Amino acid sequence: MSEVLYRKWRPQSFAEVVGQDAITRTLRNSIASGGLAHAYLFCGPRGTGKTTLGRLLAKAANCAAPLEGEPCNRCDSCAAVAQGRSLDFIEQDAASHNSVDDVRQLRENVILTPMSGARKVYLLDEVHMMSTAAQNALLKTLEEPPPHIVFVLATTDPHKVSATIISRCQRFDLKRIALPGVVERLAEICKEEGFSLATESLEEIARSATGSLRDAINGLEQVVTYYGGSAGLEQVQEALGVTVDARSGELARLALAGDLASGLRLIAAVRDDGVDIKQFAKQVARYLRGLLLVKAGASDALELPRDAAEDVKTAAQSLNADEIVRALRTFGQADFRDDPLSSLPLELAFVGFVAEVKGRADAPTAKQATATKASAPAAAEPQPSATAVAGRSDEDKVPEQVPDADPVAPRNGQGDLLTRVRDACKETDKQLAGLLNGSCEVKGIEGDVVTMGFYHTFHLERIETGPLAQRLEELLSQALGKPVSVVYEHTPRARDEQPARSGHLVKAARELGARPIDDDER
Repeated sequence: MSEVLYRKWRPQSFAEVVGQDAITRTLRNSIASGGLAHAYLFCGPRGTGKTTLGRLLAKAANCAAPLEGEPCNRCDSCAAVAQGRSLDFIEQDAASHNSVDDVRQLRENVILTPMSGARKVYLLDEVHMMSTAAQNALLKTLEEPPPHIVFVLATTDPHKVSATIISRCQRFDLKRIALPGVVERLAEICKEEGFSLATESLEEIARSATGSLRDAINGLEQVVTYYGGSAGLEQVQEALGVTVDARSGELARLALAGDLASGLRLIAAVRDDGVDIKQFAKQVARYLRGLLLVKAGASDALELPRDAAEDVKTAAQSLNADEIVRALRTFGQADFRDDPLSSLPLELAFVGFVAEVKGRADAPTAKQATATKASAPAAAEPQPSATAVAGRSDEDKVPEQVPDADPVAPRNGQGDLLTRVRDACKETDKQLAGLLNGSCEVKGIEGDVVTMGFYHTFHLERIETGPLAQRLEELLSQALGKPVSVVYEHTPRARDEQPARSGHLVKAARELGARPIDDDER
């Protein structure tokens, strides 16, 4: 049976490792100088070379004739490691050997001397999967291992590894491999294997792998197995399930243009064509990201096919960067977890953003509001009668209103204070921001005490019994510019005081022909 490509083309020397030059140079220098550490920790995403580096380290550590830190790949020791039969290289999956008993067995084995080489190398893969007790049991061996032992620990989640273990290792963080590096390696493999894929096809395979060379080589094998060694770009996209629907860019442009009806019709057409809506939504976000990169002057970072990249560059010229950011955030938060096949999350994201765009367009600017107020007829305000003016004594006259000189006072009343607090925590304290949205009001401010009224006991109990109360107090103090304490009250509202059914989703629904249901129709 033929060997899979990623194993067949696993690097056999440090020079063949792609995208980790600083790490491979350090390891080669350590081997060449005889200064190998007793423990190494390789961290990084999947497919970036963690276990490969561990195997190369084991090979070079026992090589009979290393050259500048590189294994010779000709001696018996190198051949044994490459063929998986070396008794001095033990590769162990920590995910399935994660108990204290497993570590105890390992500690008993490490005292044994090497069979043929100078060192025994233990590679523990996915070490973060070991239990806390097992990690603690490993500490003593890592701290004072026998002189002939080298430990190599590999993990995709270093934050789950005990800090005391990390402190006993030389840590190397592997990065995702850049697109050009992946494409270059795929081209080398294609040349040796006799494949004739075009560069644009290799780029598409590399993009789908998101920085994992192993995933890219697996993708290449998948394409070649299905379509042969000369597959075109469309065949590559179909084989990998990443066919780009041009309508994703069109939907993004319709959203930014505020064209609600056309956008909803397009989503319906995509759904009726049987397109994977979740994947389509990702393509919309990907297109918006491209627009943002171009607008920010980082078009060289675009990870799109050439034709799509040119389209993005052209479309971005007439767009506003702030609007692109808002659209990207909105579409990026479309939640398909409840029903991955439904078009509703995408429709809600589209409607919500378009309504927001129209709301900002319809809202008068401060300059317009001032001009409107100045042009209002003076007769609109009630004037006191001449008799009333004449009979008012000096001490009865109402003094002219003077703006409060206290800079800590709310700028536009208590409602504005709550809005500023909610805006301040919208990104960092989303739970608190949601709780303050339409569920409460500032009842009053007396000295250093702010009284908050909550309409429902559920919301009142939620903020009183949790950690949110302290955070709200901090935000109110920041907004008012002085330390304040908060008093909470239950302030139920009468039925006729309930807020009108409005908002951007309701507005959008009305534009689509919906109408509110009266109480008699319920």
